[in-house]
Amino acid sequence: MIEFTEEQNDYLYSNVNEHVFLEACPGSGKTEVVARKFAREVSNWKKSPGGIAILSFTNSATDELVTRISKYLPTAGKLFPHTVGTFDSFILKNVVNPLARNLTNFTGKDGDFSIRIVDKSSNLHGYKTKYGIAGVGPVSAHQFSLGGEDLSFSFDTGESGRDRKLNSHSLEDWQQKDLLQAKSRMWSSGFATYADIEYLAIEALTKQAYREFLRKLARRFPLIIIDECQDLSFDHLLILRCLSEEGVKLHFIGDLHQAIYSFRDVDPEKVKQFVKEKNFIPLKLTRNFRSCQNIINLCGKLTGRTEIVGQASSLSPSCHLLQYEKCPTELIEEFSKYSERFDNVVLLGRGYSLLSKFDSSLSSLKPIHRLALAIRKIQKRDNNYIKESLVLFSDFLRINVGETVKPNSYSCPEKVNSNLRWRKFLFSSLKYIAKQNIDMNLTWSEWAKSIGATLRNISSQPFVCEELKPIVSPLDSIKLRAPSGQSKASVESTLGEAKTLGTIRKKTTIHQAKGQTHDVTILVSSSDGRGSKGAYWKDWLNDQRSEEARFAYVASSRPKYILVWAVKRLNKKERKVLSDIGFHIH
Repeated sequence: MIEFTEEQNDYLYSNVNEHVFLEACPGSGKTEVVARKFAREVSNWKKSPGGIAILSFTNSATDELVTRISKYLPTAGKLFPHTVGTFDSFILKNVVNPLARNLTNFTGKDGDFSIRIVDKSSNLHGYKTKYGIAGVGPVSAHQFSLGGEDLSFSFDTGESGRDRKLNSHSLEDWQQKDLLQAKSRMWSSGFATYADIEYLAIEALTKQAYREFLRKLARRFPLIIIDECQDLSFDHLLILRCLSEEGVKLHFIGDLHQAIYSFRDVDPEKVKQFVKEKNFIPLKLTRNFRSCQNIINLCGKLTGRTEIVGQASSLSPSCHLLQYEKCPTELIEEFSKYSERFDNVVLLGRGYSLLSKFDSSLSSLKPIHRLALAIRKIQKRDNNYIKESLVLFSDFLRINVGETVKPNSYSCPEKVNSNLRWRKFLFSSLKYIAKQNIDMNLTWSEWAKSIGATLRNISSQPFVCEELKPIVSPLDSIKLRAPSGQSKASVESTLGEAKTLGTIRKKTTIHQAKGQTHDVTILVSSSDGRGSKGAYWKDWLNDQRSEEARFAYVASSRPKYILVWAVKRLNKKERKVLSDIGFHIH
C-alpha cells in the first residue's frame, strides 16, 4: 500500500466543491495522486447521475491514468457516470456531436450525425477556398483553423514555405469570407479538425440559444479534473470558463514551468490568470521522488523554481557537459561512458532534424528516405530500433494512404479499432519487405522500382486482415520516385553509414519526452541559434520566463541519476556560465 505524503494527502482530501490548483513538480507522483483522488471520490460519490471527468491531452496519458485507477477501483473499465479521456474527445462527444446538426448543418449519414475527424494530411478533396491566398493558390479547409484570443486564422498545410506566406499574410474581408465558406462546406459534409471542434464547442457554449444545453452539461459533469493543466490553450480555458460559470468545479493539476506548446496558443500566464480570477485553492507537491538534488538544483536555475526537494545529492557529479566541434554525433563514444551502467538511457533533441543526424547523413527526410531507414532499422533485431522503424514506416504510410490518424499511435487510422492490430500490421509489413532482400546499394531509381512492386503486394498478404485491406488499398497502385537529384546515387551512400548509439536505447524529442522518467538523459543542443526555436543552449538560459527555458527544464528534469548536455565547443566565458549553474565540464 502506498503511503502518501502530507502534501499529497492535502489534495487527496481536498474539497470537490471548490476550485483547486495542485502545482506538481516533476517526479512528484502526481499521476498516482490523481488516480487515488478519483477513486476515493468515485467510491463516495453522491451526485449521480452526474459524474467526474478526468481530462488529459494525449491518449498515452489517459491510458496511464486508467492503469493507475484500476489499482484502486476494480471496476475501472466501467466507470459510468464518470469518464477518463482526452480534452478533445470530451468536447467532441459531449458538446459538438450532440449539437452537430445545428452547429454544422450536417444532415447525417444513415441517421448518424457524428462528425468525422480529419487532419492536415487527410486525403480530403472538394473543400478548398474559391480564390487563391498570398500567391499560393486555394487552401483546403482542413489545413487552417480559426481561434485564439484574437480569433485569427492559422494555416498548417504541411509545407513550411507555404505556411509562412499564409500566416504572415494580412487577410482582407473577402478572403476571410472565402475561408469561412470553405470551412462551412466541409462541416456540412460531416468533417472537422480537432481545432474546428474547439471552435464549434465555443460557439455552442457561448450562445444564448444553447444555454439550457450548457446547464445540463454542467449538471452532468459537476467536477472536471484537468491533468497537465499547463497544456490548456486559450480556447480550452474559454470552454472551461463557460462550464465554471454554470457551477462546474475545476481541479487543475500540473506544472506551469512545463508549458511548451505555444504553437497551440498555450500560455502559462493565461492559466495563472484564470486560476487567480476563479479563486482556486492553491496546493503544492514539492517533493521530487525521481531525481537527485544535484539535477533538481540545476533545473531550478533554468526557470527559477527553487523550492523542490529531491533524492540525496550524489557525491560524484550528476550533471555533465560535453563539447563537440562540428556535429553532436562526434560524441557518441563519450555518451557511452555515462550510460553504460544503465538500461533507460534517452537521447533528446528539440526536433527530428537534430535527431536525424544520428540516423543518417541526411539533414531532412522525405517519405522515401523514411521508408529506406525503416527497412534498414528493422533488420537490427533490437527492440528500440524496431520502435524507430515502426515510427518511420507509419509516417510513410500516413502520407501515402491518406487516412485520418489517431495521435500518439504509430499513425493508426481512426477507422481501426485496435492500435495493437495496427502495430502488428506495421511490423509484419516491414518484415515482409525486408525478406525481399532488395539491395540497398542499388540506385534510388532502381530501388524505388523494386520496393514499389513489393508494396503493391502487401494488401494480398495473409497478415493483412479484412479490416485493414481497404485502408491500405492505396498501396496497390503506389508508384515510388527517387528523391529529387538523387536518382543515380545509391541508397546506402545517400543515407550514410548507420550510426550505432551503443548503450543509448532511445531517441526522442523534448515534446515526446514530457512525462517520462529516464536513468540518464542526454540533451543535444544545436550548434547555433539559427535552427528550431528552443534548440540552442544559449536560448535556454536567456530568460527564466521564456518557453526556451521551459524546453530545457522539461528535458533536464527527466533523469534519475545523470544529466548530460551536448553543446558546441565553448569559450572561456561560456564555460563559466554553464559551470555556475551546476555542470561538470569536460
